[in-house]
Amino acid sequence: MYHSKLRPSRVKNPYKLVSVKKYSVLTVESSLEFRACFHFEYSDAVVSFEAQPKGFHYCYEGKTLPYTPDFRLVKAGGIDMFVEVKPNSVFSKPDVRQRFIAKKSLLKTNA
Repeated sequence: MYHSKLRPSRVKNPYKLVSVKKYSVLTVESSLEFRACFHFEYSDAVVSFEAQPKGFHYCYEGKTLPYTPDFRLVKAGGIDMFVEVKPNSVFSKPDVRQRFIAKKSLLKTNA
């Protein structure tokens, strides 16, 4: 597992959010992720959340590729889960969906 670091660049402009629930500043990659933080912050069903948690490697088409989920949530009842935040236009692409299935199957086998 590895931990990615978000920095401003020509391609990405990170957003920062001060979380009362986490007692820290969270950095996310997009405005969509930034808006999702407010749902996690004020939801009674979410006990804790982490932006850009430790990433992992998965296999896709014979290659080992790195992946960092957008969020790791701990829900009431101790349910631990990863959340990926993407617009429909991105997730509707077949390649993106196939990669997502590969990531999901890896997590199920390691659970």
